[in-house]
Amino acid sequence: MRKTIVIILAVLFMIPVFWTVTSSFKSMSEIYKYPPTIFPKKISFEGYINIFKQSNFMRYLYNTLFVAIISTIITVFLCVSLGYGLAKGTFRHKDFFTEIVVITLFVTAQIIMVPLFVIIKQLGLMDSLWGLIIPAVFTPTGAFTAIQYMKDLPDEFLESAKVDGANEWQIFVKIVIPLSKPLIASLAIFSFTWRWNDFVLPLIVINSGKNFTIQLALATLQGQYGIPLNEILAFSVMSIIPTLIIFLLFQNLFMKGLSAGGLKY
Repeated sequence: MRKTIVIILAVLFMIPVFWTVTSSFKSMSEIYKYPPTIFPKKISFEGYINIFKQSNFMRYLYNTLFVAIISTIITVFLCVSLGYGLAKGTFRHKDFFTEIVVITLFVTAQIIMVPLFVIIKQLGLMDSLWGLIIPAVFTPTGAFTAIQYMKDLPDEFLESAKVDGANEWQIFVKIVIPLSKPLIASLAIFSFTWRWNDFVLPLIVINSGKNFTIQLALATLQGQYGIPLNEILAFSVMSIIPTLIIFLLFQNLFMKGLSAGGLKY
């Protein structure tokens, strides 16, 4: 019964994606045709051709990849190192800092938007890709996930390395990181997806078209005489591909991270 419900829900969630992909290969007249068709009667690449000819798609793709990749690398390193320190460290007030991380989980992005805008402006990062990267490098969810995962790492491995003369950095690089591959994969997928699909922060920070991300460019994709729906659908399909590739590359480690109980929401 549970499998049946999961299959039904999966099909329902896939219907919009399926419609987007198939409709991206339709002509404008067929998209607006009633009753709508499931598959295109005649495959048309007009939408894909137009987004490369009439919009600076490759520039938007580069901007989004740059922001997503750099943010993900920094986020993963910060979360894993912070999680290791708060889970296995022996310094004073460790519990206090852990509680701060937990409290920040309840702070929504909308609450900090105004002070975040002021800080970004004072740092001179407005209309800059680094203005999208720096505010996003620390995520309370990722830090909390790393703390929970690190608590389950065997202390015997760490103590043995200390007995053999390894310092904290060597233990972190040679023992903690290899044991944390499922965690790293999970954080990388979520962080990349968050930054790739982010719309609110680019809308606040970015002003010029040369620094548009894909999501921001997609929102402004409107013609003089109407909305080019075939181009919007083609744009949407192209924006899905990178996140799908990332998930396929790390899906095994990602599933291990989930089964290990490291992700708690």
